[in-house]
Amino acid sequence: MQFTRNQLIIIGSVVGVVFVIGLIVWFGFRENIGRQDDVRLMAWGVFDDTRAFQTIADGFSAQRRGVIIEYRQFTDPVVYERELVNALAAGTGPDIFMFHNTWLPKHYDKVIPFLSEQMNIAALRELFPKVVEQDFSDDGFVYALPLSVDTLAMLYNKDDFNSASIVFPPKTWSELEDSVSRLRRVNTVTNEIIKPAAAIGGSLKSINRAADLLSLLMLQSGTRMTDSNFGNAAFSQPVIFQNQSFLSGLTAFNFYTQFANASSPFYTWNDSQHYSLDGFADESVSIIFNYAFQIPQLKQKNPFLSIGIASMPQPNTADRRVDFPNYWGLAVSNISSNSNIALDFVKIAATDANIMRSYGALTQKPPALLSLINEKLNDQILGVFARQALTARSWPQIDNVSVEEIFSSMIEAVISGRVSPADALKEAENSVTALMRQRRL
Repeated sequence: MQFTRNQLIIIGSVVGVVFVIGLIVWFGFRENIGRQDDVRLMAWGVFDDTRAFQTIADGFSAQRRGVIIEYRQFTDPVVYERELVNALAAGTGPDIFMFHNTWLPKHYDKVIPFLSEQMNIAALRELFPKVVEQDFSDDGFVYALPLSVDTLAMLYNKDDFNSASIVFPPKTWSELEDSVSRLRRVNTVTNEIIKPAAAIGGSLKSINRAADLLSLLMLQSGTRMTDSNFGNAAFSQPVIFQNQSFLSGLTAFNFYTQFANASSPFYTWNDSQHYSLDGFADESVSIIFNYAFQIPQLKQKNPFLSIGIASMPQPNTADRRVDFPNYWGLAVSNISSNSNIALDFVKIAATDANIMRSYGALTQKPPALLSLINEKLNDQILGVFARQALTARSWPQIDNVSVEEIFSSMIEAVISGRVSPADALKEAENSVTALMRQRRL
């Protein structure tokens, strides 16, 4: 049978179209097979939105194909922790989740450590500040890696300092006492505080991060917060130094509460004051002590607020700085069916400088990697926090939320005059010890 030239062209075109369609179908089929074979990991986090976490996931995906990361965001840390614990107990929790720097004593039984070839103590020390080893390792194993390291800093109103002719922010606690005397406004007849100088001395009712501030003062004074076996709290116990006994925990506690004592020359606060964050935002208090992540929120409340950022004051006779951390990392749950891949994700995400640089640029959080800390040492906003990450120290809290409440109750009992400082401190120590013993049962 003879075909004309036009017929041959038509037949060839049809065959060509069929061939192309076949290729499309084939490659589409192969791609779908690949997608079905992709490993899917679920990640949970608090505060970081999807865009921030996607920056991390994209950086990982560029190095490891075939892994899909799904992310669920929480905005309330209390709700997040409750939902997380319940989901893990039910076997429906995430493969990867954000892990607070205080959580290892509390949630160590819910996470798995890195294999030594993935991450070990020696590598951890080369990559991160000392505090990360304190918080995220135990018995030679590493359980989590940080995405940032935030620290408590002094935030002050520059306009108030200028009005009081204070050129430089206080570097020591004695200098802070002097600044309080110059900044505060008190009715000399009634002793009523008209404008407080600093949010210090009160409980959680009025001061955001009151327990963290008191913990820092205790650590700066050399207080042993727990015994060496992590069996009992010890912050009311005497510390022996050069054959002399010091009640350093009580000294730190008395220093803190003096600012809320109406008979103190440095009286500047009480629990009836405007909540510290709101008071600083509306310029009714000159100094607060808080973290880097609060700065954008304060500026959002008051775009015209002139915020100064200074390092935390230190004791006059301190040989070395001590600062206080508050940060989140990533850990892998022990119910994950893809734990090795999940651990690889955490390692690559947290230790790749380019990934963390992009994450930091988006979130404006202080870095955790030493290499990035070095880059931020002179940053106008994050420089203070970068430097303090190197001198941050923590203490093992059996339950950070409960400890915060216990410390707040201790403060409230003293400033209300119900209990002596020594008795309140001992009672708080007993309460923390009871938590530690209960957890061991």
